[in-house]
Amino acid sequence: MKHVDLKEFDIEEMDITFWVWLPEDLLKKIRGVVAADADGDYLFTDSYKIGNVGHFVAAMVSKSKYVQGEYRVRIICDRKGGRRWVAQRVSVGKLVEIISSIDKEIVAICWLKLSFGRRRRYKTIVSLPMKVTEMPERLYDEIHGMHFIKREGKVLKYDVILDLDPDRSLREMITFRKAINMNESVLEEVIREGMRISDGFVSRGER
Repeated sequence: MKHVDLKEFDIEEMDITFWVWLPEDLLKKIRGVVAADADGDYLFTDSYKIGNVGHFVAAMVSKSKYVQGEYRVRIICDRKGGRRWVAQRVSVGKLVEIISSIDKEIVAICWLKLSFGRRRRYKTIVSLPMKVTEMPERLYDEIHGMHFIKREGKVLKYDVILDLDPDRSLREMITFRKAINMNESVLEEVIREGMRISDGFVSRGER
């Protein structure tokens, strides 16, 4: 699986979750490369560096409690460098290789957390903080965050939260649905869609 540079896109964490039916032949291949943990889950991990920035990727395959033969696959990628789930060392790329034989798009719930430090130049779709000037008995003085939701009919298309930290650095959290293909470029595909959404809410200046 291709390594991605999260720092290049101001991303701190990324989470991709989907549910898929796994036939017995694919389960046999998964069991052949990694043993289930005490909860019956299969864990795959990777770590790598780009420049001096550590990255960690983990994927967990968990059996559904409700639908026979269905499994939840969750892929987490962050640039804190291996703080979770380090016992197993079977590559996430191996899992992607196994389930890439599923020849159809899979709808995933994707979540990105981006961070823009105080020295990072950016402009938000709304001015933050918003100062409150006209209110008889003010319950607050400033608004430091906004929550935006976009729907297609009754279906959530994406959800974006902008929030200022006390030191005035900005965090952006994006949740969206995306049809993905399980291949070596899956992380790049999710980042590309996430950045398309992000760019509508945060305009980046030069570093």
